Amino acid sequence: MNDLLTLAATLEELLVQEFRACQSLHQLTKEERQALSKNDLSSLEVILEQKEVVLDELGQIEDRRRMVTQNLGDQVGLKDPNPTITAICQKLNNETGRRIKHLKDGISALAEEVKILTSGNHALALIALERVDALQTILIDSFRPSLTYDRPGAKSSNNFDMVWDVDQRA
Repeated sequence: MNDLLTLAATLEELLVQEFRACQSLHQLTKEERQALSKNDLSSLEVILEQKEVVLDELGQIEDRRRMVTQNLGDQVGLKDPNPTITAICQKLNNETGRRIKHLKDGISALAEEVKILTSGNHALALIALERVDALQTILIDSFRPSLTYDRPGAKSSNNFDMVWDVDQRA
């Protein structure tokens, strides 16, 4: 019974850490959106580095949580090798189980918000890349020499056949 309480407390603490990391990721993703909308590349670079650190931390927390969840599942009598937190909470059926369930629900809600924000940030980044590509095309086209001679201010001709229709006889 003591192992059960210790494992439940450990799971709760890991979920608190995961929730806080998700809050950090949520905030960084909102900051990323602001940097993308302002085309602030230096801030964006710093934010992305910070997001990598938080994502690494989340991965480590998830690995520890998975181990504790498996051990706790064994302690409460679940036969599933990968028990869910919901199933464990139903077996615990006490105040700790309710807190764990609330933490899990909070993490899920934050993760969904981060997913939505990330999708929007992806769209903003694609729009920015399309603008850069269009600007690059305009700049290249504006410095490309014309193959025909036109009077200044005249609309350039796209009929290049005339350029190559030169009589080569001498």
